Amino acid sequence: MSDPPPDLDYALLRRISQGESAALEELIRRHERRLYQLAYRLLKDPLETEDALQEVFLKAYENAHRFQPVSTVRAWLNRITANHCLNRLRERVPHTSLDDDAAPALPSTWASPLEALEEADLARRLEELLAVMPENQRRALVLKRFGDLSYQEIAEVMGVSPDAVDGLIKRARQFLRKALKEYLI
Repeated sequence: MSDPPPDLDYALLRRISQGESAALEELIRRHERRLYQLAYRLLKDPLETEDALQEVFLKAYENAHRFQPVSTVRAWLNRITANHCLNRLRERVPHTSLDDDAAPALPSTWASPLEALEEADLARRLEELLAVMPENQRRALVLKRFGDLSYQEIAEVMGVSPDAVDGLIKRARQFLRKALKEYLI
């Protein structure tokens, strides 16, 4: 399936910004399948993906007047979708620590209490490291790891080149490898 012509998408956005609901319906029809696939890659849940997509198109509708034709409408919609899904993922991640009343998450396999504690400690440490990692590195890494996006797709979402994505992911992995050295055998 070929991409929609960028000039037509831009014209649809202009019509949407003037309150034309038929233009929004056309924009949704043109991009819904691709954006669903992007959102599903990140969220891994069909119902949550559908909810997220509705919210994405609402954001596009509310912000149509702000679109600047510096990039394509496709890239703009990709960015809105990825950012929205990443925010949902961030909200979904349980923030557990040993100080919380909640017990640490159980490991995926049967493990001794010591192994479970080590796994919970590693998860907490990883969360801390992701929080202090530069935003562009974290976004690229999350889109690659959890979104299973190609470097080209990540580049479109982030508005950078595929080579820049490669560099961001390499630096993020180096940062994590160095910081988690004590956990690696």
